[in-house]
Amino acid sequence: MRLTLNNGKKQTVPDHHKFTSDFNSVIYIVVWNSLGFFFIEFIIAYLIKQVLNYPATNLGLFFSFITFGGLISSSFIGYLSDRFSKRILVMVGSFGRGASYFGLYISIILQSLIGMYISAFLLGLGAYIFWNPLDTIISEKSSKYHRSSAFGKRRFALGVGMVIGTIVGFTIFSIANIFTPLNDFIIYSAIPMFGIANFYAGIQFSRKVDEKKKFVYPDNNIENDPLLEPELETTTQSSVTPPARIFLIGVILVFSGLFLSAINVGLYRPFIQPYVLENINSNAGLVAWFYLPTSIIGSLIAPKLGTIADKINPYLAISIASFLGGIVTWMIINSGNLWIFGTLLIIDNTIMITTGFVFVNILSRASIKHRGKIFGLITFLESVGMIIGPFLGGIVWETISPEAPFVISIIVEWSLISFFIVGIWILNPYLVESIEDQKIK
Repeated sequence: MRLTLNNGKKQTVPDHHKFTSDFNSVIYIVVWNSLGFFFIEFIIAYLIKQVLNYPATNLGLFFSFITFGGLISSSFIGYLSDRFSKRILVMVGSFGRGASYFGLYISIILQSLIGMYISAFLLGLGAYIFWNPLDTIISEKSSKYHRSSAFGKRRFALGVGMVIGTIVGFTIFSIANIFTPLNDFIIYSAIPMFGIANFYAGIQFSRKVDEKKKFVYPDNNIENDPLLEPELETTTQSSVTPPARIFLIGVILVFSGLFLSAINVGLYRPFIQPYVLENINSNAGLVAWFYLPTSIIGSLIAPKLGTIADKINPYLAISIASFLGGIVTWMIINSGNLWIFGTLLIIDNTIMITTGFVFVNILSRASIKHRGKIFGLITFLESVGMIIGPFLGGIVWETISPEAPFVISIIVEWSLISFFIVGIWILNPYLVESIEDQKIK
C-alpha cells in the first residue's frame, strides 16, 4: 500500500504500522497445514471412483463428512476462541488434522470406506478448530487498515503450501505407480508426510507465536500519522452505542446474506466439473489440470487482492463483484473451449476471494471481545449452506436442466447485493474498529 505524502513523494507504510513483529510466524504455519489440500481431494476421488469402483454417492459422502465435521466444530469453537488460549486451540487443530491424515492413510491401505469417512469427519472437525482461532489471532495482530491484506497473506501461504504439496504428492504418486504399482504403502506415502507436517506446524506455532502480543497503533495519534493522514480518517474505537433494533436488523441482513450466499455457492459450484465434462470436454484428467490453476493463481495473488480490498469502498466492491460474478458464471456455462473455461474460472475465483476479503475486513472489526464467535458463526453458516446448496443443486439439475443451477445462482447473487449493502450500511457506524468509508485510489 502506498500513500502520497505532503512533498508529493510516495512511501511504503512500514510493517510495524501494519502487523505485529511475530505476524509472519502466524502466517508461516499455514504453508505446512495446507500441503495436502489439493492432493487429498484428487486422490480420494481417484481412489473411490476409479480404484474401488464405488458410485458417485459414496464419493459425495466423503466430502459431506468433512463438511459435517466442520459444522460440529464451528458450533462451539467461536465460544472457545473468545475464552481460552487461541494458541493452544490452533495446536489442537493442527494435531487433529495430522491425526486424520494418518487415519486416512491407514484406511486407504486397508481399503476401508468407513475408515475414510471417519477420517474425513475428523479432518473437518480439526480444520475449524484450527482456522477459527487462527483467523482471530490474525485479526488481533494486524492493523484495521490492513486487515484484508493480512488475510491475503494467509491465502498466499495457503497457495504456496498447495503448490509444494501438489508437487511432492504427485511426484511420489507417479514414480511409485511406475516402479511399485502394487505397493500402496509407497504410492500414498505422501499422506502421512502431510500429517507429520501438521504436527510440526502445531509445535512451531506454539513455540514462536505469542498470542498476548496484539497490534498497537503508533504512539503518535493515528489521525496525525504522516503516513496515514492523506488516505484515512478514523477513530480508534467507535463510541456510538447502536439502537438495539437497528443493530439487530443490520446483523440479520448481513448474516442472512452470508448464509444464502453459501447456499448459492453450493448450488452451482460442485456441478461445474460435471457440466464441463458433459458439454465442453469429456477428458476428466485434462479438465482436472484446468481446475488446478484456479485455486493456486487466486491464492498466489491474494496479497495484492487483499491490498485492493483494504482500499476500495466496500459498497462499490460488493456491488461490482456480485454483478461481474453473475456475468462470469453465465459465460462459463456458455464457453465451448477449455482455455476460455479455465480463464473464466480463474476470474470467478479471483472475484470471490476479493469479496471475501472485504467481508472479513468489515466483520473482524465488528467486535473485539466476540471476534471468535463472529468467525465461528460465519463458518457455521457456510457449512450449513454447503450441505443444503449441493442437495438443492442436484435436484434442480435433475428436474429442470443442467443449466438451471447456474441460472438460479446468478439471480440469487444479484438479489443478495441489497442484503449486504443495507446491512453493512446499518452496521458501519457501530463497528468497534471504525474506519471512514474510503474512496477508490
